[in-house]
Amino acid sequence: MIQVEWTIPSLPLRVLTQTRMGKQVTATIVVFLFCLLYTVAIVAQDRSQRSSNDNSATTKAEVGKLGFGKRVNVKLKNGEKTSGRITGFAPDHFVVTNSKGTASAIAYSDVTRVSTQKEKLGIFHAPWTGIMFTAAGVGTLVVIAMDVFN
Repeated sequence: MIQVEWTIPSLPLRVLTQTRMGKQVTATIVVFLFCLLYTVAIVAQDRSQRSSNDNSATTKAEVGKLGFGKRVNVKLKNGEKTSGRITGFAPDHFVVTNSKGTASAIAYSDVTRVSTQKEKLGIFHAPWTGIMFTAAGVGTLVVIAMDVFN
């Protein structure tokens, strides 16, 4: 019986990073990981900005602090959700008008959570636009990195 050993030639990492292609691949991977971590940090920050209220006094104070015309998301104790702009105040309730013009009177005691909506620019309404801008930034950084290593 004949024994045959198969060996796969491998280059040390040091040799790989000394070649032109190795430097370009390393730079591309570093830029990609940086952009990925940056995007994750933005998403995590966006999700952490939610507030919750326990009683009507704190709800009334928070709604009053937000002010007239502020865009809000309101979650009620019965599970319903509504969103729109604050268009009125009263001692026992406030009014939220949605984008279709329908006004809803909401009692402070019925509210579980009030959170503000971010005022978005028109180009940032869909999540794919953030991905598109990130991809454009990554592409630009890759081109710059490739030029530097040449």
